[in-house]
Amino acid sequence: MVKEIPIGRLLRFITFFPTISSGPIDRYRRFEKDLSAVPSAADYRGMLYKGLNKIFLGFLYKFIIGYLIHKYWMQSPALQPNTVFSIWMYMYAYSMYLFFDFAGYSNFAIGVSYLLGIKTPENFNKPFLSRNIKDFWNRWHMTLSFWFRDYIYMRFVFTAIKNKWMKDRYLISYIGLFLNFMVMGFWHGFFIIYIIYGLYHAIMFVSFDIFERINKKCKFWPKNSLTHAFSVVLTFHVICFSFLIFSGRLNFLL
Repeated sequence: MVKEIPIGRLLRFITFFPTISSGPIDRYRRFEKDLSAVPSAADYRGMLYKGLNKIFLGFLYKFIIGYLIHKYWMQSPALQPNTVFSIWMYMYAYSMYLFFDFAGYSNFAIGVSYLLGIKTPENFNKPFLSRNIKDFWNRWHMTLSFWFRDYIYMRFVFTAIKNKWMKDRYLISYIGLFLNFMVMGFWHGFFIIYIIYGLYHAIMFVSFDIFERINKKCKFWPKNSLTHAFSVVLTFHVICFSFLIFSGRLNFLL
């Protein structure tokens, strides 16, 4: 437990410039540990090497791949009319752009942090290879996902169980998930598309949990390379559709 936080160190944590804009979201205790430790020359050479690699990777992701996707795929005249095909292709384009743009920024932030002696945590881990929605949120914008898990979902579940609000632990968990993703939707902005985006993820998360519990009893979905590949493809499309909602391209339907 953190008993005392010196105001100067707290301000350094809050105003740490590589991550102040869009993350990754660090934790004070982890940040303080890096801030207090002076790396050896050998350790800093390793951090310098990793930091520079992250910066170059960020440049590749954001300013080359992301730029090309945005200019030549998303802005293609073929994707401008609101047809089923154009919206479908735009869904893929926007999903790829969102990843490379945001992962590129995160790599920049992590790289600069390493140059300053701070090991800012990773934010992405091959999210489009996720096997299911749970796996996805352990890979996508991980620092934000884990923050919401710890401070929204887990706090609600703990409080509900402690105060005996409900007997059904699954119901408590599902209400916690809806609360978690609703707050995440509002966190992006007070617009209907972000609320729908949050609700969509909550529904997918709860649906998968129910599916997983039924499968443990009935064992109708075996674990093998074929089902794994199908799960990755299915999850990819579930996620891409959520990003299509997030993009606002479907506003004309509302």
